[in-house]
Amino acid sequence: MGSSELRSPTLNLSIACPQLTPAASTFPAAASNYCQLDELLTEEEKDLKIKVRQFMENEVAPIISKFWEKAEFPFHLIPKMSTLGIAGGTIKVNR
Repeated sequence: MGSSELRSPTLNLSIACPQLTPAASTFPAAASNYCQLDELLTEEEKDLKIKVRQFMENEVAPIISKFWEKAEFPFHLIPKMSTLGIAGGTIKVNR
């Protein structure tokens, strides 16, 4: 048996992982609040949750499948993510 006979066929990600294809570029609506966590959030936290979701839908979802397929990270999103104020919450920055 030659080495070409032992190779697996190329994986078609659109078939194997349809959730990663551009067709799945929007997140489904939150259908439930099973653990009722939203009730524990302040209005400010709820606004931030909406802001983060919008960012993910508008900035991440449309491009992430290409990065996933290449096993790369979209580093260009980091400066945009920093404007959300969701990382480094315990770090105080003197400006």
